[in-house]
Amino acid sequence: GAIGAASARGMVASVVKEEPLGIDEVMDILNETRQAIIYSHELERATAELRAANQRLQELDRLKDEFISTVSHELRTPLTAIRSLAEILHDYPETTPARQQEFAGIIIRETRRLTRLITQVLDFQKMEMGRLRWTIAPVDLKEVIEEAISATGQLVAEKNIQMQLHLPDAPQRIHGDRDQLIQAMVNLISNAVKFCQPETGRIDVQLAADEKGATVAVADNGIGISEADQRHIFDRFHQVMDPARGRPAGTGLGLSITRRIIRHHKGELTVKSQLGRGATFSFFLPWKGLPASATDETSV
Repeated sequence: GAIGAASARGMVASVVKEEPLGIDEVMDILNETRQAIIYSHELERATAELRAANQRLQELDRLKDEFISTVSHELRTPLTAIRSLAEILHDYPETTPARQQEFAGIIIRETRRLTRLITQVLDFQKMEMGRLRWTIAPVDLKEVIEEAISATGQLVAEKNIQMQLHLPDAPQRIHGDRDQLIQAMVNLISNAVKFCQPETGRIDVQLAADEKGATVAVADNGIGISEADQRHIFDRFHQVMDPARGRPAGTGLGLSITRRIIRHHKGELTVKSQLGRGATFSFFLPWKGLPASATDETSV
């Protein structure tokens, strides 16, 4: 389309009729050639962009397939345990009280596990659709951390992991969504528990403040994260391989959701880690990151 009229006329004039080309016709050919070169470069760039986008879509499709497979497994495991133990309690009423208590404890634990998984999936869907409701009000970060630790206490106790807290005595108040910030902390602590070894695991939670805002850090002595995984650790559906189980750990949503929550509060979530030396996830929240307001509904 770019090489057309002027070039065709030039070809006909010079070859068929053996007529000389005028300067205007030569300039038209040069201009059309220049446009063709520009279009060619633009086409090459567009083709490269489309190729990269296609590769990314293929990768996302693969990650979604892995996510569905993992979530299905994560759902079946606690459901199977709950059903089996509930059937035992129903069919064998003569089971000793001590055994009944043990089974009831496992059912409660697996139910909580299911609740965490479903909450992650629902929160992710709301965030993707921009329908997550945010209630912004003054909130004490110290209380947020303490409540998150209480919510994950059973997880920590099951693996006999040592938990160390480094919190200031005074309240550390910001404007934010209390429930979502608690969820972010629960995700970070649960992630640390996941990669800590039983009995020898250690998690340190620290809250520090200065005149600009507060910094929260969750450090563990787990297996660590490779540089390759660190580049994608906050991407949706990305899962780090758990050597102990031989498959990815978790749903691949917790850290992605946490990063979105922190970013909504004008902060940023980062990670520092080395393989075999644990990992530290930290985020900074400014004192005046969000104005106190009534409940709102925004996308992230």
